[in-house]
Amino acid sequence: MTIKEVEQLVDMKKANIRYYEEEGLLAPGRNKENNYREYSMHDVEDLKKIKFLRVLGVPVKDIRRVKEGRVTVSEVIGARKAALEQEMAELSEARSLCDKLIQQNGTFDNLDVTLMDMQNAFFKMRGEKIMRLDKVYRLENYRNMCNRIWQTIFLIYYPAMLSLKFVIHYELPFWLTLPMTVSVLAAAATAGVIDYKIAHYKEESSN
Repeated sequence: MTIKEVEQLVDMKKANIRYYEEEGLLAPGRNKENNYREYSMHDVEDLKKIKFLRVLGVPVKDIRRVKEGRVTVSEVIGARKAALEQEMAELSEARSLCDKLIQQNGTFDNLDVTLMDMQNAFFKMRGEKIMRLDKVYRLENYRNMCNRIWQTIFLIYYPAMLSLKFVIHYELPFWLTLPMTVSVLAAAATAGVIDYKIAHYKEESSN
């Protein structure tokens, strides 16, 4: 089956599927005629298991170890449970901090940042994750801009070019068609690279 079909069956974006392939968690076959990826139901089941473990917060590196048989599911889930218990204690601290800020009822100008120990491991890690997510949002804006560029050129320029060629039998000169074609390919390629980076940063933020 195609990656589109897999996306629908697993409810997972193509960028994430590609990422798990690159991380060695998935190895789809290849069509001998066109060399396209061909996914099996086994691949679909693997993706469902990967998604299940990722929803629980199990890191990709640990899922790989489970797939390779180096550790058991119980071992990685046990480690994840311990991490969750630590996170719950740290989140309790964050909640207490929220209570203090609510009681102060201050403004942005008199916000007391000394209440938070920025060297605290939890707050430091939390800050790094937020910064990565901010980077994701910025990349998503760039990606959307690239998509709009190549889609606009593709949907307007090429139909117009074909109309000129087949309706009034006029073909645009090479020096004019080449930059447009290069622009479409460059914008589409840039959007693909940004998609990969977005998936990577989201993966880091969820670990």
